[in-house]
Amino acid sequence: MDTNDPRTVDEILVGHAPIWAAITPDGRRVYVTNFGASSISVIDTRTRSVITTIGVTSGPWEIAIAPDGLRAYAACFGTDSVAVIDTATHTVTATITGFLLPRGVAVSPDGQRAYVSEYGGNRLGVVDTVTHAVAATLTGLPIPFGVAVSHDGLLAYVTCDGDDSVAVIDLIRGKIIDKVPGFHAPSWLVITPDDVEVYVVNNGNETVSVLTAPSGGYPNVGPMSGGTPVTIIGEGLGNTTAVRFGGRPAASFTIVNDREIRAVSPLLVRDVSIDVTLGQRTTRTVGRFYYLPESLLTQISPVSGPLGGGGTLIVTGRGLITTISVHFGDVAVTPSSILDDQVTVTVPPAQTAGPVPVTVVTRSNSYGKATYTYVGPPHITSVTPSTGSTAGGDPVLIEGVELAFTQSVTIGGAVAAFGIISPTRIAVVTPPADAQGPANVVVTTTGGTATAPGAFVYI
Repeated sequence: MDTNDPRTVDEILVGHAPIWAAITPDGRRVYVTNFGASSISVIDTRTRSVITTIGVTSGPWEIAIAPDGLRAYAACFGTDSVAVIDTATHTVTATITGFLLPRGVAVSPDGQRAYVSEYGGNRLGVVDTVTHAVAATLTGLPIPFGVAVSHDGLLAYVTCDGDDSVAVIDLIRGKIIDKVPGFHAPSWLVITPDDVEVYVVNNGNETVSVLTAPSGGYPNVGPMSGGTPVTIIGEGLGNTTAVRFGGRPAASFTIVNDREIRAVSPLLVRDVSIDVTLGQRTTRTVGRFYYLPESLLTQISPVSGPLGGGGTLIVTGRGLITTISVHFGDVAVTPSSILDDQVTVTVPPAQTAGPVPVTVVTRSNSYGKATYTYVGPPHITSVTPSTGSTAGGDPVLIEGVELAFTQSVTIGGAVAAFGIISPTRIAVVTPPADAQGPANVVVTTTGGTATAPGAFVYI
């Protein structure tokens, strides 16, 4: 359709029962989910024709495109999964499971998270787009249908068919901050580019409702040193002449429009109200801002792991409650759990072995004071000497590669005392054996396990 002309300018034949369409950021492709055909049609907007069809698992509903245009995420209602699609090759590269009747899906502006409404689970699933795993879930959403994320990444709106409401979610804190009633079987919804209004489709009475964004400051937490960018939403803010945090002027502020101001928090040490002055005399409180101690990363555990990643890493510190992501070198990972003194993440995979800096990114700063080492799989090249007494106690030198992070050594299944000499050498004291004969030598590191069959012979 031409938005400047009320008439339809073309019709494109796609698959059976099309449900949803999403457009790539460059406007060159449209992805259409065909619920009845279990497929996705890809349309070239210049030729207005279907250039390929992607087969997916049963019942695709909504589809969302990542901000960089490289991936698409389709909620597959019939198989309780989300299909990850490579938009360059038009192939399904991953299938994320663990949902219950997913319908809506939206991607955060930074591309690090995908939000999935679970129609059968009364919850919103939060997907880490790096690890393709469910990082968190938000409950208390009766029969959720559609989901939309604000362009600043601060709020999510979810239509709840179960109680005819729209839930407003603070994505920083992961909490429902408002439930707006009065809709009629609400389904899909979209947010205006300025994040001021939300258009909600009511399937129950064939209307569209317009919802205004809730008043307040987003985010409403930040460090005592100030410097936190805060978006202030309210009514009649166009003639604002001052913004104060607990009586102290904001470090800076910019009027975006009559309903939005972007301010920067000043240096303070306590929880305060956010006040705006309208004109010369009128002052209004629009929300509260909570100051936290300075963020500090004190340690990580573990400090090494295999190239394939997948393990759980715990970051310990203080003032971590506003953590957005944890970076392993250049790879950003969404935390699965955030507390003020502890953040939990899943370690992403790496291409090469070696150390990478670990950086915690909060709403206002980045903190990197730890190193995580990716360890390749170990290999044993020699065991010297290769024979010894069944009484044990013989010194043995094991040589190989990737031995610096050795965790245990066994000979014939018995645990041996060991000491790491270098990344290629381990000193071992043989344990006693019950019988003579060859025994397997097994070295386990944080990068994997190496076995040398019958490498040591008890005599």
